This record gives sequence, C-alpha cells and structure tokens, in this order.
Amino acid sequence: RWVPAAFMAGSSMATIITQECINCGACEPECPNTAIYQGGVEFEREGKKFPALHADIFYIVPEKCTECVGFFDYEACAAVCPVDCCVPDPGRPETEGALIVRAKALHPDKDFPAEFPSRFSPGRSGAPEQAKGDAVKAQAPGKAAASTSGPGDSAEKPAAKAPAAKPTPPPASGPVRDGGASTVARVERALPRPARDLAAGMPGRAQPSELPDAFTEILERARAPKVTGASRLLEAGLLLTSPALGALPASSKKALEFIAGPRSWFSAQMSTALNVIHNFLLYPLLFYGVGLLTGLEPFTEADKSWIVLGVLVAGVETLVRLREGIFGHLPVERMRFGASLYGAPLGVLVNPVLAKMSRAVHNGYVPVDGFYGREFEAKRERERRYGEVYSVDELDRGYYVRLELPRKIPPSAAREELAMGEEMPDYDITVSLDGNALTIRGRVVDPALRAVCGISPAFPADFRTEIPLRGPLDGFRQRYLDKTLELAVLKTGA
Repeated sequence: RWVPAAFMAGSSMATIITQECINCGACEPECPNTAIYQGGVEFEREGKKFPALHADIFYIVPEKCTECVGFFDYEACAAVCPVDCCVPDPGRPETEGALIVRAKALHPDKDFPAEFPSRFSPGRSGAPEQAKGDAVKAQAPGKAAASTSGPGDSAEKPAAKAPAAKPTPPPASGPVRDGGASTVARVERALPRPARDLAAGMPGRAQPSELPDAFTEILERARAPKVTGASRLLEAGLLLTSPALGALPASSKKALEFIAGPRSWFSAQMSTALNVIHNFLLYPLLFYGVGLLTGLEPFTEADKSWIVLGVLVAGVETLVRLREGIFGHLPVERMRFGASLYGAPLGVLVNPVLAKMSRAVHNGYVPVDGFYGREFEAKRERERRYGEVYSVDELDRGYYVRLELPRKIPPSAAREELAMGEEMPDYDITVSLDGNALTIRGRVVDPALRAVCGISPAFPADFRTEIPLRGPLDGFRQRYLDKTLELAVLKTGA
C-alpha cells in the first residue's frame, strides 16, 4: 500500500500492525492506552460482524490509539518493534488535535500539560527524541512503497493496486462515547465444549515463619498505640477540638481516626455529630452578627429573621453532609461524613499537620486504568499479574500490607481455543520474612494455563515481590479474601 504525501506533510494516521508481525509481544506492554491485543477475536460494528483480524498476530484498536500523543514524543510500539511492522494506516487520517482529545477522553483522571508530548514536536516536553518513533514507515506489507522524494509526488498519484484482503471493519467516526467505551465491541467466539476446570493453588496455606495467632488478633496488636505522654496529649487535644474537627472533609477525619488508633474514642461519626450540634449554635450567632453590622437594632422583632436564617443554613448543610444515610439509606459504617461550609479551608490548614503525624505510607505501583470499556483489559489487571499492585500501612507496632492478585485470565486466542473461560484460578502463594523485607512469591499452578503464559504477553507464570519494611520484625500472619492477600506484620517487641 502507498502512504499518501499528506502524512509526510504532518497530518496523523492511526497506527496498524501489518502481517509482518512475528508475534513477539514487545509492543503490547508499552502502549499507554492498552490498545494492543493478541488476535483471534471477532468484531461487531454498526450491527455487522467481521471475521477475526490476523488470528496469529497482534492488532491495534483504532478507537484507542492516540499515536502516544500526550504521553511520548514518539510511538512506543514502533520504537520497540523489531521488524518495523507498526505503521500508519493510510485509510484513517487523523490530526494531532483529534488525538489529544481522544487521549483526554480515555484518561479522564490525567492532567495533560499545555505543552504535551507529541510525535509532531519531538523534544517539546523535554523528553528525548526517538528517531525510530518519528520515522515514517513507507513500506507496506508485501509491497514496495511508492516514492515520495519531492513535492511533485503528491497525493494525486494513484495508489498501487494491492491484492484483495480479508474484510476489515470500516473506520468509525465521531467522538468516544459511553464514558470511554468505543463503538467496537468484543465478541467471544462460540465454543462447542464447556469451559474446563483449572487447577488452583493454596494462597492462604500456613507458612513456616507465620505467627500462630489469628489474623485479626495480630492486626489489632500491630495497631495498638503506644501509651506515652505524647499520645495522652494527642487524645486530650482531639477530645477538646472534636466539635471543630468534625467540620473537616471525610478523608481528613478518617486520617485522624487512623492516627488516634483503634482504642481511641475519636471517630469520624462522633466528631461529625458534635460538629452538627456545634453549627446549629454557631450559624445563628454568625448571622445575628452580620445583621448587627448591617444596622439591625438588637433585641427587637427584626433580629428573629437572622437567627432563623442561620438555623435554616445549618439544617440544609446537615442534610447535604448526611445525605448518604438520610436519602441513600446507607448504614453508618459505609457513610462518608462530609465537610461543613468552613471544612474545606480548615482542611487546608490541618492536612499538612496530618501528613506529618501519619505514618500510613502507600507503596507499590498502582496504575491508572486508562480505559474503562468492559470489552478491553485494564492496566491495573495487567500489573496485578506482576505482583505490583500493593499498599503498605505503617502502624504503631507493625504493618498492614494488601496485595491484589489477578481476577481474570488475559484475553487471547489460546485461552479461547483451550476453553479456559475468564476467571483466574488462585495462585499458589509463598510468604517469607527476609531480614527487614517481606517477600511474596506467586505461581500459576495449572499446567495448561502455564503454557498460555509462555505465549501470551504481559502474563508471567510466576512473580516475586519484595516489600522493604523498617525493622526489626518478629513475624506475620496472612489472610486471603476475594483475590486479595492481607498481611499483618509485627515489629520486634510488639
């Protein structure tokens, strides 16, 4: 196929993977939009079904491809491809503006700077230039590209005639809809046999260095605060200031609750209740003061309206703050107790102090999903297979660690051919304390699934995660619930 001269002039085209692909899988983990998938699936668009696109190679979903605009100043897939088969699609021209709009739609939680990285302006955002990513791929599969040596060879030149190809979906137009879900829907191929049962490991089995007590008891022991003069002073301060602290946003009150410890009386629920009572007294006084400043004569019939206005404001604020329980019928333990009218500015002053007092540190790579369509795999699920989605909370006498494990087997032609279904079986988990580090090893047990790991990209059969902790440490206890491994670790002397 011939690449039109318009591409050379600076317009953009969606990237495609040609039949020269050797199925190495190098491109799939590099894509910031998770737009690259292994072949072997059918597509449906506008009510029409199309056959699988090159079942033995990878393919790019065009509605998710942004040519890495907004992330890099080069195309990541083209930069790592060993056979240069990631090339622009001549049948789908797009502009840099359209690509950055798509990137913002796919990543609603990401802030893109005004000088965002783009392959059209290498080095604009300070990123190193990638000559390979910026090079124009003018060689199409099986055909020599037409010469584009000068301005005379423009788009008026007719394209070389190519042999008939398999029918492919027509290009879609219009913005991404349904909260990021594209118009392309993934259709599972019908299989004549039921999904097979896969062998699962024992993620919660007892480990040699594990403590004998129950998990909840070990966690309670790790969270128990050390009784010191500073802790008594902190508890007294929280007691005196709780009516005002109840005005803080829910996240700040939860942080205070965590700092106070499980045995403290302070809670987000109690402090919010005290603040509500406090505001029913504070707001009428404030509005009465405003009336006096505007010339109100005190102790007359006119001052009643200002007091009633303060009570109404306090009542409306209470309904808004407790709306999840009043209107949503949520139980108290699931409610978020919101901030009062002056809670947000108060939080600006209090949050830096909370950050210094809190020792709850979240570690580990927790990626942004980036795309929320149900038919595509999220980055978070991919990183779970590497054991890289975890958090660590440092407590007074230990640590609380949570490691998320994969929920689904990644989509691939091999998974469908072997009728494995989508649910990921439990990993076989081994936990050990090596000095001041917690080491977690995960292993896929089923032999057929391990074979799929060998041919599927971004799907290791085993992972090893080492989490450094500040020791010395005495031991740990684990609990496994809903594909999440929880660990309560005790410091020496706890």
